[in-house]
Amino acid sequence: MFSGAIHMMPGQEFRTFTVYRDGEHKTASGRVISNGAEPIGEIRAVLAAAKPEETLRWRQLEHPVSHKIIQQGTAAFEIKPGDSLMHGERRYIIQTAPYNPGGLNHWTIYYCDERSDI
Repeated sequence: MFSGAIHMMPGQEFRTFTVYRDGEHKTASGRVISNGAEPIGEIRAVLAAAKPEETLRWRQLEHPVSHKIIQQGTAAFEIKPGDSLMHGERRYIIQTAPYNPGGLNHWTIYYCDERSDI
């Protein structure tokens, strides 16, 4: 894993995000119902705004993206599209599968859309 010093400007530090997944269970008749978002773990990552060309590319693929959340290493649990990352009162919905640049597990990038209406 990368162990060098990372110099960041104020406001760009690592933040703790709580990961939520919509919980589902089946009734006796087999109908799937949701019982709200359940926390599945926490990650430490950096929040960054998506570049305009990234926003346009993902919008064309029907996945609106407003932010990137960049984690050093990988999560100890599986994070899927549709999961929510919460930091304070801000909620980010993961739109795509986590991206592992180079396949080396040094960094993981989550393309998210910030939502305040959920």
